Amino acid sequence: MLGLFGLIAVALFVVSLVGLAVKIWKDKTYSVTKKVFLSLAVLVLMIVLVYGLFFFVLLDSDQASYYATGGKNFENINDEKLLENAKEAGYQIRGPFFVNVRPQDSTGIYPDDLPELETHLGNEYILKFSTYYYNADTIMEVMFIDEDVTTVTFFNYSRPDPYFSPFKMEHLPDDRWIIDRMTAVFGFDEQTARNHLQEMKAEIEKENGPKMELSRPIAPSSLYADLQNMSTSSKFSRTYGEGNTALLFYEDERLVGKINCVVPNHRIVHVTDEATYTVKVDKLGGVDLHVELSPGERIPEETYIGVFKKMFKDIGLPEASVDEYEFNYSSSVW
Repeated sequence: MLGLFGLIAVALFVVSLVGLAVKIWKDKTYSVTKKVFLSLAVLVLMIVLVYGLFFFVLLDSDQASYYATGGKNFENINDEKLLENAKEAGYQIRGPFFVNVRPQDSTGIYPDDLPELETHLGNEYILKFSTYYYNADTIMEVMFIDEDVTTVTFFNYSRPDPYFSPFKMEHLPDDRWIIDRMTAVFGFDEQTARNHLQEMKAEIEKENGPKMELSRPIAPSSLYADLQNMSTSSKFSRTYGEGNTALLFYEDERLVGKINCVVPNHRIVHVTDEATYTVKVDKLGGVDLHVELSPGERIPEETYIGVFKKMFKDIGLPEASVDEYEFNYSSSVW
């Protein structure tokens, strides 16, 4: 990776080029033609530098990889014990991450009023978004941007092109249904909910998207209660290493809604001369595997399978389970 000193050097070089251009135009002994020619030369140097730097970053960050086509869930594992075993075995521990970002960089909200979810997820999970299914084609998505901003967006998959066809008024759910959701989730009175709905409809008439951005936090417990009232059963989906899970709500066999959450994951890393092996473990027993190599490099299947089996044995997972993973190969990230 381009180090800090390298970035500082590049920045200083750019500043010096800008200073040189200024100096050229201040020099009264140069003709206008000469000033233009020299300025163009400086500009060309800056363009070459920028493109060269970009090319270097691409090369420097490139890698080949073997990656599991899907993670595996080991259900009732003690992730803290696995990490402790990994540390004792001499492996690097990286994290926590929410999917692939550090906690401070993740979007979403940290609820403190949902004991029903905390019982299953622990107390470090993030709420990402919630989805209501009006019918098989029409959904309402509530996205938790942060503690103070929430967006509500509608989708309709019966349009000729669900992503690019114009969204029309008839693609929305029934007004009464939308107002009921907004009063339940945001605590609006009916008139306020209706005003927000009318504002969104006016935007749809202008061929803008069916979306509301609300500077108002949701009450997670109210969201949960609303989905509970609409459903007859619920269950959590499994995680597979990154920590993504959803609480799914059903009315008999029909999915009526879900709350999407993320729990933390850690990466157990083993570095050799030829490759970097990563076992990604999330809080709910999901485990994913990944191998990084130099661009274009390959290693025999028995080599990386053997390394992962040893890592599983060292950290306390059944090594035979490695045989259940299937891997794809990529010669480059680009």
